[in-house]
Amino acid sequence: MSPLTSLARLLAAETGRAQPTKSVRHVHLSDRPLVVVAAQLAGEACAPLAALVGDDPARPRLLVVYEPRDRTQRFAWAAGLAGTVLGYIDGYAKDVPDQDPELGAGAVKPEPAADAPQLVVPNPQTAGFLRLLGRSTRFRRTTGEYAVPESVPLLGRWLTYYSERTEVTPSALMLPLTAVLADHWASGQSATEDALLGALLGWIDPPAGLTGPQAARVAEDPVRCPPAGPVTDPG
Repeated sequence: MSPLTSLARLLAAETGRAQPTKSVRHVHLSDRPLVVVAAQLAGEACAPLAALVGDDPARPRLLVVYEPRDRTQRFAWAAGLAGTVLGYIDGYAKDVPDQDPELGAGAVKPEPAADAPQLVVPNPQTAGFLRLLGRSTRFRRTTGEYAVPESVPLLGRWLTYYSERTEVTPSALMLPLTAVLADHWASGQSATEDALLGALLGWIDPPAGLTGPQAARVAEDPVRCPPAGPVTDPG
C-alpha cells in the first residue's frame, strides 16, 4: 500500500466516505455488459445453487438448481445458463465488420470489433466459480450415456477462455467488481472487508442519512442484504 493510498484510507475513515484514488477509470466498461451473480452449495466445489444473469437490470434471468447434488439437474442448469451467455456473446458477432479483400498490403485495416462481450461478476470468488464450472463442462459428451446438450461444453469453453483472460492484466473481458472498485477507491475499512461488494458500495455511495461505516454495517447483515455470492452460509 502506497503512502497516498494510506492517506486516502485515513481520510475515508475520518469523513465516513470512500476517497477516490484515481482521477480516471483505468478499465474498459462495456455499455452492455452481462452480469452474472452466482451462488454455490456450501462445502462442495462448483455445485451451483442459483444464478442471476442478464444484460438488462430490469429483466434479469433467475436460474435455480433444486438439488445441487443431482448431476442431471446441474447440467440442465448449465444448459439454461448457456442459453443466456451464448446468446449474449453471439449478439456481438454481427458487429464484426467483414474484411475488404481488395485492401492492399500497405493499407491500414480497420479494427476487427469496436467492442466485445464482457462479463461482470461481483468478486474474484465468482470468477473462480465460473472457472471451475468451465472446467467441469467443457469436455462433457453430447452423445451416448450421460449426454448433455451441445450448448453445455460450448459454454464451458467460453468460461475457460474468459477465466484465463482475467490472468492478463490489461484484459477487461471479465471484471470482478470488488477488485475494480478497490483499485479506484479507498475505503475506511480493511481490504478483507472490501471483498464484500455491498459493504464497499456502502462506503463509496452510502444511502441518504447514512455514513459509509453505517451503510457497510447494514450490508454486512445477510438477512437484510444477502451477499453477492458465490459462497453461501451453511446455516
